[in-house]
Amino acid sequence: MKSLTLLALAVAVVAASGCSSFPTDRIAAHQADYNRWSPEVQAQIRAGQVGAGFSAEQVQIALGDPSEKTQAGGPGLLSEVWVYHRHAPRFSFGVGGGGFSGNAAVGGSASVNGLKLGRDVDGRVVFVNGRVTEVQIMTQ
Repeated sequence: MKSLTLLALAVAVVAASGCSSFPTDRIAAHQADYNRWSPEVQAQIRAGQVGAGFSAEQVQIALGDPSEKTQAGGPGLLSEVWVYHRHAPRFSFGVGGGGFSGNAAVGGSASVNGLKLGRDVDGRVVFVNGRVTEVQIMTQ
């Protein structure tokens, strides 16, 4: 039983870690572009931050893919909003047991749910003509 519990815990940790990517992973995938940017921009991207004037590529490397994108435009003006809804991985663990003897059955369970392993992040990045003009990132 103990080895089964440890196996379930290991699978849960691996699954949770595979659900998100980090700026360092995205930097490695775009290393040539990243190397061309200023040290200040590189530092912000490594920290998972974005600022005014960033390109869409820089935002994607710093924050990852947005949950949703919306576009609006007019003559000579293209506005795009990237919305981020992230939910921190949570760890859940349950234990159950039961027995049966003759005509009687007994059962029981216990569980722990909702232990946060990270921060929830909700944010909005506004681009005008391909460059960031506004950033709203909220951490909880």
